[in-house]
Amino acid sequence: MLLKRQVLILQMIVENFINTNQPIGSKEIAKTLDYSSATIRNDMAKLEKEGFITKTHTSSGRIPSECGYRYYVDYINTSYDISAEDEKVLKSILKEKVYSEKKFLEKNAIILSNLTDCTAVILAPTKTDKRINKIEVILLSSRSILVILITNTGEVHQQNYKMQADFTQEEIEEVNKLLKTYFYDVDMATAHILLHKEIEKYLKERIDNYDMILIALTRLLNNKIKKTIALGGKYNLLKKPDINNLDKLKEVMTLFEEDNIIDLIDDNSKLSGTKVKIGKELDNKKMNDLSLVTSKFFSDKGEGVIAVFGPKRMNYKKVMTLINCVKDNLNNNLKE
Repeated sequence: MLLKRQVLILQMIVENFINTNQPIGSKEIAKTLDYSSATIRNDMAKLEKEGFITKTHTSSGRIPSECGYRYYVDYINTSYDISAEDEKVLKSILKEKVYSEKKFLEKNAIILSNLTDCTAVILAPTKTDKRINKIEVILLSSRSILVILITNTGEVHQQNYKMQADFTQEEIEEVNKLLKTYFYDVDMATAHILLHKEIEKYLKERIDNYDMILIALTRLLNNKIKKTIALGGKYNLLKKPDINNLDKLKEVMTLFEEDNIIDLIDDNSKLSGTKVKIGKELDNKKMNDLSLVTSKFFSDKGEGVIAVFGPKRMNYKKVMTLINCVKDNLNNNLKE
């Protein structure tokens, strides 16, 4: 357990590095805290031994380790007061006329990225209880089909597909018999799994060119379970000095491709509340130099996620506070 004095020293080391990207030594800390340089040096030695801070190669000062950031986020309760200017920017979203959910999410993501100087992502809300009541394939011609999907909420989705081979009415009836057996009261994600296990195996044994039917069904399901994302400040991380290796930067940028970022956020936002994952906690080598702050929001349209990617020395208190402000915007203004 850290002494109160040691907590104050750790807080100063973390906040100094967040603000300046520079290490700090005992003499500099002693100018602010009412303790001698010798006392501070001893406490810094203990903090280093316990893994909260580390020494850089180019200075006698210290910077926080991942363990130090984690302690800071979890146990050092410093509040962040939003400036009047930032509050004005946040409120400006509500004064604009926005005619689509996607545009509204994009505006919130862009403002959040501008205020945090990080990369902000918002996953649009989706009904977590949406299920499939029926999928049916209709043969329009020997090389054309219509796939219809009906959900438990009464939504009807349909899509025409041109086929590269001929199909008979008997083959389509065989497909529908199978769909009727497996696709009643099934959630979207489970349907995707069933399609590529049970159904693919069954179709392969009974229908020529079964893969074409499988592709059509997969595309329709993908379109329905695919989440809308709003991205702000995609290239903000390029401006940070924290990642100065070009190959690493390229790897980080691939994370912001749509499918990658959805999977990454989904994997790290399973719990409610505002969550922070730092560096190796993200269990992704490309993210070792980054942190991720996520928070779920709830609207009439379902459950969504707000996420901010930044360097490990991001201003966590500021980011968490601003995410909560954006969450209030979304909770109160996304309507059916």
